Amino acid sequence: MKNYVKNKVVIITGGSSGFGFSAAEILLKMGAKVVITGRNTARLKSAAKQLANKNLLAVQADAVKTADWKKLVRVTLKRFGRIDVLVNNHGAGVKIANVEEMDDAAIEEAMAINITSVIKGCREVIPAMKKRGRGHIVNVSSGCAYHGWPKWGAYTAAKAGMVVFTRCLHLEMAEWGGKATSFIPGAARTNFCKAVGIDDGWLEGYPSAEDYARTLVHCIDVPDSTVIEEVNLWGTKQVKAMLVPY
Repeated sequence: MKNYVKNKVVIITGGSSGFGFSAAEILLKMGAKVVITGRNTARLKSAAKQLANKNLLAVQADAVKTADWKKLVRVTLKRFGRIDVLVNNHGAGVKIANVEEMDDAAIEEAMAINITSVIKGCREVIPAMKKRGRGHIVNVSSGCAYHGWPKWGAYTAAKAGMVVFTRCLHLEMAEWGGKATSFIPGAARTNFCKAVGIDDGWLEGYPSAEDYARTLVHCIDVPDSTVIEEVNLWGTKQVKAMLVPY
């Protein structure tokens, strides 16, 4: 089967762990040139050491900061000469609580990390893609985008916004030869819950980051003449325990 990612330059934000790290590992094995980012320098260096590939570039960057996006674009173009794909994989729960318990800082941070930063990243990367008349952006949303759970309101609002933003983005990019995709995963065994301070014991038997990363990579590994509009991916245990998404 033909490989459509070989030699493509792929930026993956939040690439030091979870879906981003696993997707980077797969893409490098397939011959892609991969740039991973992360806010935490130590974790980013550890991830780069584990991946250990000449076609890897690790760039410390905070996706919330416009200056970091500009730096990321600049160093990627300097190293690889172009940007073929951007995967906006970064995100954070920030605070999982009832809406009356969310202070201004928590609300604003949830929006900044989970949607505003995505819009900023697309804005900064598109000019480099547009010059070449091609480019692909994959925005990693969440199963929360289509389903509601108590205490997840702010995070859900941002992730749902990402899906409709991506639809508009695709139509804009299609005018010059680009395309955009929404990747919408359910819960997985990553460090997401621990990072936000909630129990993750309920995730036993759920998919791993690598299980989902295979499909994330497939969203990229398609001919330039095709686009996957969106993918909804669930762990079978979550469907049984929490919802009927059909």
